[in-house]
Order: sequence, then structure tokens, then C-alpha cells
Amino acid sequence: MTNPLQRYTQLKFLIVDDFSEFRLSLKQMVESFGAKHVDVCINAEEAISKYAEHYHNVILVDYNLGEGLSGLQLLEELNHRELLKPGTIFILITGETAMELVMGALEYRPDDYLAKPFTRNTLKTRLDKLVHLQEVFSPIYQALSKGKPNLAIECCDALQQSSRLTMHCLRLKGDILLKSGSYAKAVNVFTTVIEQHELNWALMGLARAYSGLNKLSEIEQLCKKIITKNKSALEAYDLLAETQCALGEFEEAYSLLKSACEISPNSLIRQRKLGSLAERYLDLEIAYNAFKKVISLGKYSIKIRPDDYLSLLQIIVQIQFGSFGSLSLRAPKEYAGIYRDISRRYLGDFQLALALQLHQALLKYLSNDKDTGLTEIKELLSRCQQLPDRLKPFLIHQITFVEQRIEEPEVKNTINQQFLSNRADLVTQENFNKANNYNRQGMVKFKEKDYLAAKNAFKTALMNSPSNINIALNLLQCLYRLAENHQRNAIEPALLSLCAQSLECVDPADHRFAHSQSLFRNIKAIIAQ
Repeated sequence: MTNPLQRYTQLKFLIVDDFSEFRLSLKQMVESFGAKHVDVCINAEEAISKYAEHYHNVILVDYNLGEGLSGLQLLEELNHRELLKPGTIFILITGETAMELVMGALEYRPDDYLAKPFTRNTLKTRLDKLVHLQEVFSPIYQALSKGKPNLAIECCDALQQSSRLTMHCLRLKGDILLKSGSYAKAVNVFTTVIEQHELNWALMGLARAYSGLNKLSEIEQLCKKIITKNKSALEAYDLLAETQCALGEFEEAYSLLKSACEISPNSLIRQRKLGSLAERYLDLEIAYNAFKKVISLGKYSIKIRPDDYLSLLQIIVQIQFGSFGSLSLRAPKEYAGIYRDISRRYLGDFQLALALQLHQALLKYLSNDKDTGLTEIKELLSRCQQLPDRLKPFLIHQITFVEQRIEEPEVKNTINQQFLSNRADLVTQENFNKANNYNRQGMVKFKEKDYLAAKNAFKTALMNSPSNINIALNLLQCLYRLAENHQRNAIEPALLSLCAQSLECVDPADHRFAHSQSLFRNIKAIIAQ
């Protein structure tokens, strides 16, 4: 292990802050500890480039970086691009003290959080602890960097026997098993911890492992227990809401997400889920505010999707032609800004342009120009029908939205006949029950190593519950096994696309993100051979 007096001389530091005085002050602090390699950046884009070049051991980043990505979004982006090396220390620094901002920062699980102002000694104390752990666990991180999770687990076991860091080792081992999809083994690790100490992180780890095994009732019990112990355990709120939706308990999930968004409103994915459920229950003002928040949070985020803009447009249409008092007059003023954002962000996306034109034609139909609107809708539907590529889900959703709001039987029939096969099933209790039944059948066949039968069952399950992340992972895992067994003809490109669409909302910090990306890479590598 490195001599504590020489600890910092070999480490590479990256400082990211948009204020030159603070950058200089922080650089001087770190150099006074003995650091020789210290890079500084003024924004996240520059930081990503620098980190990809040097792979720093420690990143110190301010929460607010001015225009562009925030410090949190830098962490999100590094995870999404799979650039962040295992063991890299990421410390978030902020002058913000508002509870919602602090909770939002902690949700991204940086290694530490420092509130300004802080002293040299405070920074040194925090760094000493983190760098010591980095040194202790370096064999594990090296194994993970080489893509050898089994070796990393062996290193965890070895360290667990010879150090006082047993709980740290078990936590790290459990996370490795989750990210590699070894859910049954992860259950054993977290259960071992809970039998000694009922720690919240172990309870949450166990719930996440049960999620991978589709044990919905166990997840529900654990998450409720965690929330009872800690009202700010936002990861438990999110997993519980996801589980309740999988069980068809939408009203309970909606209530839970409203509570979670009150605690921490700065999660794009949580606000998206809240907006979707609010629209389901026709709480359109809540849906409107939720999707406005999604758009605001997504300005520089990789999590934003075309669907988010279209969902907001659809909600505004319902408000505009509903009875919402002054909101019916104010909300439509958002149209121009949304159109502008879409055109800038998604320049060249022909299907999104068609969806936007359908929206504008529907506005004419619902306003005082019904005939022109209907003519344009018919022409746009004809263009959709002639597209050489499979229609994207957001375009199908927009077509469905139009069909529900026009009166002409002829056009409604055309939509149902020409586009019904492309439309995802409506969210109903019947479909969720069907999805869960087929998912269970798939898991049985998967254990029996009948991967073709398992694939068909998981496919049916996912078609009935397109937003179910765990079913999509099950199908993806099944496709990987088929690829391994040289049954490449059974791997339909459309199924890979279906899985990708279902998994695109997974947070890069979620263990299922790493697992899904690994499966996609392995399947593509085998197919390319």
C-alpha cells in the first residue's frame, strides 16, 4: 500500500468549475497535498474529453457549471458512455443548500458531497478516507476494468477474510453480482449482511436482486420496509412504484411518485413516470407540470426522449380544449417553444417531423379549421403508411392520440386497420396480468434451457407490457443464450429493437443499465463472427 505521505503524488486529479478563482483555489489545495497531475476544466464537455484522455483517479466537480451540462449530468454522461473507470472517486461540490437540490445530488450517488465553503482540512480528511478505500480495493477495480467480474468477486472474498472492511466488501460484491445479472448470488450476499445488521443499503440491494428474479411481492415488502425506516429513500420509492405498475397497482404507484417528487423533484425519469400516471388519471395539471419539468431537466441530458416533447404537446391539447380555467389559455403559449426545441434537438428525424405535423393538423381540426385539419391528417397518415422503415413508438402514439380525438369513422377505421399492428397494447390490468403470466412461463422455460420457447414467452410478455424493464432484460438474456448456442436465426433484429426501446429509460446509475449494455455488446459480437 502507498505510503500516506506519498499517497497523492501518483494520483491524477480533474477539477471542473466555471469560476476561475475557485478552480485555482481548489487546484492549490490539491497540490498542497502532494498531487503532481492536476487538470482543470470550465465545463462538462471539456471534462469528458480530458477524462477520456487521462482517466483521472479523482474528479472534483461543481454542481452548477453554468450553461450546458451540470455536475450531476457530467456523472450521468460518463456512466452512460461507460467511460467512468471502476474506482474513480467522484466528489460533487456545491453551494446549494436547498433540500431538493441536495437530495437530487445524493440520488446520483457520487462518492462524496461537499458544501461550500469548506476548508483545506475538510477536503483532506474526506480525500484521505476515499483514497485509502481506493487503494484497498484496487485489485477489485482492476479486475472490473478488464471486464473480469468473477476475478473481482474472488478479490472481494480474499479482502473480506483479511481486513476490517467486511461490510464494504460485501456491498461491493453484491453490486458486482447485480451488474453482471447474477441475481440469485446477489440475494445470498445481501441476505448474509441483513442477518447480521439490517442495513438499508443491504435491504435495497436485496430488493434490486429480487427485481431481477421478478419476485414482485418480496420487492414490495422490502421497499415498504425501507421507506418506513427512511422517508427519504428515493431508490426504494422508484423501485416500489415500478413494481406496483408491474402488478397493475397504478393508483398506488401514482400516489407514491407524487410523494417522491415532493421530496426530490429533480429526477427526470421520476417526473416522466409521474406525468404518465397523472395523464392516465386525467390529472392534467399535474401531468403538464411534470412534463414541463422533464423538458427543463432534459435540456442538456442524455435521458430526454422525443416522446417527452410529444407527451407535453398532447397534454396541452387536452388542457386547451378542456375546462381548466386560465391554464387553458396559458398552456398553448408553450407550443412555439416546444416546436423550436424539437427542431433544434432532433434535426433530420423525419418520423418526429411527421408526428409534429400530425399534432399541428389536429389543432386545426379541433379549432375553427376542421376541413383543412382533416385533409392534412389524411395526407400525413398516407405518408406514414408509405415509410420504408418500421414506425417508431412515438409516432404510433401520436397517431393513436389523433384517432381518439377525431370523429370521422372512415379515418378512424383507416388508422385502426393500417396502424393497429404497430401500436403497443394499451396499459390495462388485463395486459399486465398477461405479461406477468408469460414472463413466469418464460422463466420456467429458461431454467429448462428451452431458450426458443422462453424467447416466445418473453416476447409476448414484453408486447403486453412494453415499459417493463425486467421483462426486456429477460428477453435480452434469452437472446444472448440463443446466440451462444449458435441459434442466430432466432435472434430477430426487431426483438433487439424492442428490448432497446424498453430499456432506453434505464438510468445509467441503475445496475440494470450495465447489465443490458453488456448483453447488447455480447450479442452483437457473436452475431458479427
